[in-house]
Amino acid sequence: MAGPNRLSQLSQFGLPTLLFVLSVVSILFTLRNDEIPVIGPSERPLLDSSDLEARRLMINQALLGSGTWRNWCEAPDEALQSVRFAHFQTQLKDPRWTELRRHLPQAEQDAFLRCQNLQNSSKRQLDACLYLMPQAKASRSKVANPGLYLLEMSVELRVAGKKNGISCREALASTEQAIELTIFYSYYWTSKASKRPLQFNRLTGGTRIFPSLAQNIDRSAASSRP
Repeated sequence: MAGPNRLSQLSQFGLPTLLFVLSVVSILFTLRNDEIPVIGPSERPLLDSSDLEARRLMINQALLGSGTWRNWCEAPDEALQSVRFAHFQTQLKDPRWTELRRHLPQAEQDAFLRCQNLQNSSKRQLDACLYLMPQAKASRSKVANPGLYLLEMSVELRVAGKKNGISCREALASTEQAIELTIFYSYYWTSKASKRPLQFNRLTGGTRIFPSLAQNIDRSAASSRP
């Protein structure tokens, strides 16, 4: 009876040990062949606060020049085209995101899918996306492996002093109330599109455009006259 018991004890401890050893060997072999990327602290550079603040200022300035709330309601594509950045070209599509989709982290994949399926089904919110491309100083060929940049936006209209948003129909029907814009954004970027897997930085924030800027141009000009 001692023989079977000993074999049973050996199988209980020997089999898990063998599986553990095989797993370790498999992981080491895979790492040696670079099939599993190891992302260490040195591969995730930290951004200092001044860099983040500069990017936030860049986005806020671009959104402040995005036109009037009427543009967002009546001609959203025109409003998007009016969002200009000093060192970037803006475009509504970037095929590289589709080509590199399997290399995107999950958060960026989700954002890309949302941008691909914009429906603006919400009556009190306008969703929009812009893809950015770094500008070359002399020619595009001088931009080596330009990174991926995506600005995802949610545009809301509000009556000045009110917290709740209103729809474009309600804003257009109002002739007396001052309307302000609130634009929330998520900014995703990676400086190099050649490194795998892609590593992104993210920045979220919002810009509030007060009625004096958010009203239509004619009304703003009239209200500024003595």
